[in-house]
Amino acid sequence: MQPILTERLSIRPMRPSDHDALQAMLLDPRVVAYLRYRALKTPADFDDSFKTHFLTDVTTTFGIETKSDHQLIGFYEFHPEETTGILTYALSPSAWGHGYVAEAGRAMMAYGFETLGFDELQAHYADANPNSGRVMAKMGMHDQGELETFTLDSGETVRVLAYHLMKSDWQTNRQADAG
Repeated sequence: MQPILTERLSIRPMRPSDHDALQAMLLDPRVVAYLRYRALKTPADFDDSFKTHFLTDVTTTFGIETKSDHQLIGFYEFHPEETTGILTYALSPSAWGHGYVAEAGRAMMAYGFETLGFDELQAHYADANPNSGRVMAKMGMHDQGELETFTLDSGETVRVLAYHLMKSDWQTNRQADAG
């Protein structure tokens, strides 16, 4: 697969050389506090996930690297559920606050609708991380409300909120932007 290029980013399948940068990211509790990857606690846990998921799911899991220095700064992935793709993303802390998630997200939405054929895209976030919700809105997604509540091992209660975008809305927005 050819990389998907944006103004500042290259979005491409993960490579074996991404191991160390991705491991540092996914073993950082700040990055994974509310992600499914918070269960990865050791380098051995990460190694297994890297080999069986990040390197094998090449049509749904992507590394995000900066075009300027070719450094891996994060990842985007789709979790397919029938005709819906659920987006998950994370960035290394040094890349936070630069607009990379929204920039990559718009390209990933196009890929999800055009290439993967999803009818709907969703993204979920923890209420303790409202910046993620703002990014989803910036990407053109619509607030879908609360999905569930769960309790972390620390005892913290987390509300999971969602945004979504239907393919028909995405197509309408693209036509309006073009015209």
